[in-house]
Amino acid sequence: MPPPPPPYVPPPPIRRSRPGAPPPLPGYRRTVESVSAPELADGEGFAARWRWLLLGCALAACGSFFLPCRFEWIFRAIPHEMGHATVGILLGHPSAPAVNLAGHAWAGIGEFRPWLSWTVAIVLGLFAVALRQRPFAAIALGALALALPFVARSDLADVLIAAGGHLGELAFAAFCYALCWSGGYTGEAKERVASAMAGSLLQTGNLRMLWGLIHDPVAQAQYQTSGSLGLKNDYLVLAEDLCHCRLEAVAALMLAPAVLALPIGIVVGMVRERAGFGPQ
Repeated sequence: MPPPPPPYVPPPPIRRSRPGAPPPLPGYRRTVESVSAPELADGEGFAARWRWLLLGCALAACGSFFLPCRFEWIFRAIPHEMGHATVGILLGHPSAPAVNLAGHAWAGIGEFRPWLSWTVAIVLGLFAVALRQRPFAAIALGALALALPFVARSDLADVLIAAGGHLGELAFAAFCYALCWSGGYTGEAKERVASAMAGSLLQTGNLRMLWGLIHDPVAQAQYQTSGSLGLKNDYLVLAEDLCHCRLEAVAALMLAPAVLALPIGIVVGMVRERAGFGPQ
C-alpha cells in the first residue's frame, strides 16, 4: 500500500512593493534567495580590485579626449567649495558654497559665531555618546568636539578654512577610492570603475597643480591671476596672508596629503568592508 501524500503547505504570500504592483516573475524569488549578496557582486578578488582601480585611473588619464571641456573643473569645484564651507561651519563660521557653470566658484564664509561653534561641539559630543558601542568612532568624535571650540578661536582656524577647499577635494577622492575597493552600493564593475575614475580625476588634478607650483614658473604666474571673481587663490592666501612663506613651500607641504589620497582610500575601503558597509 503506497504511503499517504505529504500534507499540503501553502506557499508564503508574495509581498508587493506597492498596492496594485504586478507579482514578480516566476523564479525570481528562488534566484534571489539562492545566491548571496557577495556572490552577486563583481570583482571580490584582490587582483580584480586592482584591475577596476587601474582601469578607472586609465580612463581619468584619457578623460580630456571624451569628457566635456569644463567637466573636470566643475567636478573639482563642487567638493572644493564644499570643503571650505564644511570646515567653516565646523569652526563656527556660517558658510555656503557656490559654483557658477561659467567658470567661477567661491564659498561665502561669515564672521565667527560663538553659538555656532558650541552647537557643533555639542552635536558632535552627542554623536560620540550615541556611538559609544564603537570605541574608535566615539573617541574620535569626542576629541573633535573638545578641540573645535578652542581651534575656532585661534589663528589656526583661518589656515584650516583656506586649506579646506583642496583638502575637501582630496577627502572626496579618498572616499571614491574607498567605494571602488569596497564595492560601493552595488558591487558592480561599472560602479567600481566610475568611483576610481572620479577619485583619480580629483587626485591627479591636485598633483599636477602642486607640481607646477613647485617647479614651473609659468604655472606659478598663471596661478597668480586665475582666481575666481578676481579673488586670491587658496595657496596664495595661505602663503602670503596667513603663513608668510613662499608659495612653493605651501605647495610642497600639500603634496603629502595629495599623494596619500589613494592609500588612505584603500585603507578606508578595507575598513568599510570589514564593518559591513559593502554591497548588500
